[in-house]
Amino acid sequence: MKLLQAFALLGTAASFTPATNSVNSKRPRVASPLSMAAGGSLRVRPIGIGSSAPHTTITNSDLESVHDTSDEWISSRTGIRERHVLVHEGTRSVIEKSADGAVSDAEEPETLRTLGIEAAKNALEMSGKSPEDIDLVICATSSPDDLFGDAPSIASAVGCPKGTPAFDLTAACSGFLFGTVTASQFMANGGVKNALVIGADALTRWVDWDDRNSCILFGDGAGAMVLTADEEEGEGGGDGIGLLGYAMHSNGLGYNDLKCM
Repeated sequence: MKLLQAFALLGTAASFTPATNSVNSKRPRVASPLSMAAGGSLRVRPIGIGSSAPHTTITNSDLESVHDTSDEWISSRTGIRERHVLVHEGTRSVIEKSADGAVSDAEEPETLRTLGIEAAKNALEMSGKSPEDIDLVICATSSPDDLFGDAPSIASAVGCPKGTPAFDLTAACSGFLFGTVTASQFMANGGVKNALVIGADALTRWVDWDDRNSCILFGDGAGAMVLTADEEEGEGGGDGIGLLGYAMHSNGLGYNDLKCM
């Protein structure tokens, strides 16, 4: 699987797609044409990916029971028909007012940490690496279970050796991309051979469920990827499979366009 194609598209979208003007603001969202603020080659390759999502879902029809909205209104504007969610006060209030009012049963309480663990285990299984092979764990999240970071507990739960460096970073929607670049920089120094990067968020815990314009947008979930250092000569490795490079920037002009509780 040539995962580089997906990352090329992601990098292009993140770096060079202009944002439209805010509905609630007359100022331009982009003051000048976007340019590559940081970039370079990534001498790493993805060898395993995994994902995890909560068992419970909220459909557009469920949202009709609490808001003046419809499946057609939501799907035509967002393409979303249902979202997987963790069960908490906000999502439970919607589910209990819906037609079936049922919360899916899970073997254990689902949290952002359990989603991250499952995604990480799936990525490790696909990679063929054991937890003992992992030299670094990064969790990109804006909504951790633990204020001080979920990466250490996820690393421990999947079986990484005690002392394996593990930390969280926050970069919102682009967090997984920033996590991948950060891991690659550690690997470029030669001290890290294999890294586990996790992207996970439980944004439904922060959504204002009384606001129909924002509560329709978010679900919860986790994804993970095992990266290995590419020791082949030449950009992207000798066989051309891997991450060829990256470009990233940040634009804070629209920082107040979407607010969480």
